[in-house]
Amino acid sequence: MRFNENIFHNETQNTILKTFHSSVMPVKREFTMHHHTECELSLFLSGKGTYKVKNREYSFKKGDVFLFGSDEVHCITEIEEEINLLNIHFEPSMLWENPESIELLKLFNSRNKSFSNKFCGDDFLKEAITNIEKELTCKDRCYKTKVRFQLYSALIHILRDYNYTHESNADKNTSAEQLKNAIFYINSNLNQKITLEEIAKIACMTPTYFSYIFKKYNGISPWEYITIKRVEMAIELLKSTDMTKLEIAEQCGFSSSSNFYKAFLKITGKKPGHYTKRQAHL
Repeated sequence: MRFNENIFHNETQNTILKTFHSSVMPVKREFTMHHHTECELSLFLSGKGTYKVKNREYSFKKGDVFLFGSDEVHCITEIEEEINLLNIHFEPSMLWENPESIELLKLFNSRNKSFSNKFCGDDFLKEAITNIEKELTCKDRCYKTKVRFQLYSALIHILRDYNYTHESNADKNTSAEQLKNAIFYINSNLNQKITLEEIAKIACMTPTYFSYIFKKYNGISPWEYITIKRVEMAIELLKSTDMTKLEIAEQCGFSSSSNFYKAFLKITGKKPGHYTKRQAHL
């Protein structure tokens, strides 16, 4: 069950960060692939079990913190005690949009062999994560600035105090504004046919170079990003409207119902029927 969701919008009203809780009773379940465009920083407030990430498994308990990139498929496969997981999902653009914070991307694209997704008993990280939720809940003066500060502080702490990245010069992104324009265009035209050529043109790059830059800074390809955003759009329509699945597929830019079903299963691990207006109220 998902509850207590808080949203952080940017200047173009796109969601770039959100916090929410996940509560699940004890259960064993198969590894289910699910994808999202955001990176994830999560804190277990209670519970005990097993997390699987690609070909690794981690045990978890109360107080453990996990960090995942947008390209890392992860799933809780066993819950021994009921969990309350505080999740923070944030778009990679929060890191690469400013030259001062772009080095934080090393936590996702320049990891060394000792990297671990799990951080045990780190009070600094626990405090930063709970403060982010508190700021988004209370929305006091300058709360968005404080949220960014807390997120950057948590990631800087990991970068400095854990030897998890390769030593190299700080990256420099001269393409931030072009990428922001391209992402804004994608998010504004999800219901339309979108080609790589037109997105690259918006970014003033060749299609090949744009694909390289996009994946370097977002962890996933442009097509993966578009597909995930379309599926997320479809989920909201399934939950909130009485539109048919075919109508929703067309509204979300899918060329056919078969492509819609394939994409939906790949991104969520579930069929569209799992997300219905009726189910949303259960």
